[in-house]
Amino acid sequence: MKTRIPTMFAGLALGGALLLSSVGAAAAVTPPAGPSGKDVCSAQAAARKAGATVETVRAFGDCEIGRRFTTLAALSARMSASKVLTVSDSAALQSEVASTKTGLTSLKTTIDSETSLPALRADVTKIATDYRAYLLVAPQVHLVSAADGVIATQTKFTTVNTNLTKRIAAAKAAGKNTAAAQTALDAMNAAVAHAISLAQPLSAQLLPLTPAQYNSGTAGPILSSARTALGQARDQLKAAMADAKACRDALK
Repeated sequence: MKTRIPTMFAGLALGGALLLSSVGAAAAVTPPAGPSGKDVCSAQAAARKAGATVETVRAFGDCEIGRRFTTLAALSARMSASKVLTVSDSAALQSEVASTKTGLTSLKTTIDSETSLPALRADVTKIATDYRAYLLVAPQVHLVSAADGVIATQTKFTTVNTNLTKRIAAAKAAGKNTAAAQTALDAMNAAVAHAISLAQPLSAQLLPLTPAQYNSGTAGPILSSARTALGQARDQLKAAMADAKACRDALK
């Protein structure tokens, strides 16, 4: 029993670190509306700014689409490697990533064949407005992953609760005062329940969001609210870990 409890704490600590990483990625600064032209596409952006021709605008658009292909591939790989995403959430997110890539592939074909500069400019604008790879798809992946990560910790905390409950019962049978330990364990369970309640609704709220909803301003508040809820859930899990340790210490 003495070795089992620390092992479970180690697992919870790892899960907490992964959760913090997921929430941090989900809350990362996003690029401005429209293709940003930054980083790998800075040269193409500079050339377009210096002289907007069919060639320079097309090169910029192709680079921005390629940049998004790289991001979408990374998101897909992240989901495939995830140990916390549910099967249904992973499938829905993979479908979203795939459809975004398909749409961008079709748009690239249009861009590459376009000869009118005004039409080409309009096509390049669609890279962001019609697909929202950075402002919507990436946050959906990160936030749903983080929410599923919170829910997945319930299994570990259930095991900790079982072990600590047994230890409390044994200590009580031995005539020891277990009031402090029981209070800490109750607090742990309450904090975990609160965290789960914060995370549970998020997938259903986040997965249906579309670029059109982002463009209309209705998706942004939902994304922001999800980030807030996950931050609160993270704090609840940190409190639960502290309560579990307090319970263990009270039984020494």
